[in-house]
Amino acid sequence: MTLHFATGPRNGNALVQQGMNKLSKRHNPLSALALDYSTLTVQQPHAVYDLRADLVADGGGLESAAASGFRYLVEGNGTSVAAAEVLADAAGTATLLANINFGQFVGATAQALAQVATLPDVRANSYEVRLLRFSAIALMALWLKPDSGGADIIFPLAPAPGGLHAGQSYSEADFIKAIRPLAQKRASKKDRTTVP
Repeated sequence: MTLHFATGPRNGNALVQQGMNKLSKRHNPLSALALDYSTLTVQQPHAVYDLRADLVADGGGLESAAASGFRYLVEGNGTSVAAAEVLADAAGTATLLANINFGQFVGATAQALAQVATLPDVRANSYEVRLLRFSAIALMALWLKPDSGGADIIFPLAPAPGGLHAGQSYSEADFIKAIRPLAQKRASKKDRTTVP
């Protein structure tokens, strides 16, 4: 039926545009693209949720993911050229442009959005698009949250860590099964570094 996005924070779009305007005044990773910054478009935001290695290692699943901000893809010359993350207060107002990113996950997000739109479950139901980030294992994924009933779909972005395949959809159970050993390994390393 449809993919949709969370309502972004007030002033979020403007904050991203201001950040891109400031960026245009200095040399940056986009300089070689000869972009006309006045024609850049800021897309709808997707909510960002973060997983923690210790929580996943201890048995947590998607319910342990913490909402942390909103991420906007920025398009120019017909392609996604950047992603900007905005933090918001409890009243729903954008308070900070946390970062502008130009890395591999920018194009991977745009590609994955096109891919998930063709999934049979997505064509039959309605989902909110979220970004699931698990920094401890360098994982970014689309998290499709069903509006009513149905199951969550996790779609890892390229490059995906070992045990997962970018461009393949996972149920929550299969996703957690794949990442838990990585989370346990990461959590045990952290434990070893904090023991005197």
